[in-house]
Amino acid sequence: MNGKQRIAEQSRQWFWDAFLELLQEKDYQKITIAEIAQRADLDRRTFYRSFHGKEGLIKWYFQKMLDQYHDVLYQQAQPLPLQTGLTLFLNFWLERRRTIQILIQNKLTFYFLEIWTKEAIENYHLFTESWRTSGSAIEITYIETFITGGLWEIINVWLAKDHPENPKEIIKIFTKTLQQFALPSNEPKKEHGSLDS
Repeated sequence: MNGKQRIAEQSRQWFWDAFLELLQEKDYQKITIAEIAQRADLDRRTFYRSFHGKEGLIKWYFQKMLDQYHDVLYQQAQPLPLQTGLTLFLNFWLERRRTIQILIQNKLTFYFLEIWTKEAIENYHLFTESWRTSGSAIEITYIETFITGGLWEIINVWLAKDHPENPKEIIKIFTKTLQQFALPSNEPKKEHGSLDS
């Protein structure tokens, strides 16, 4: 990153910090770009050079967080056991709890799910966690939609609390539920068509 890029990125961070402050003072819908720029002590034109609006600013933050999360994953030995992956994921967001709480309170966290699910489907084969399996494109789409949606909803319930549980407790609940899914059913099996039919 050259000097000009660093300055631009610093400006984006200042806009984000100003936006977070404003979110704690007023409703999201009432916050204007002019207010964000004024709070950041920057020009509105500078804002629009980086973002198309408030949604663009939120997506920038979540993309930045996703990139940081991927950096953490890339540093891990592969294949990554399920509990190790869950621990990394939960601790990553726990460290950013205050910001996530503000976004949860303003019902803005769905932007991350939109970004994460798309990237998770596209990058499915880049990681070799022990739970991953090979499959068709449609199978991968449904698997990743299920996993990212479920994990992100856990974050939204968990970090909305004033005193969230220890990540170990969340992992215990999550893995217990997955084990229940894997148990054979006592009900008679019914024939179903394949996903591609």
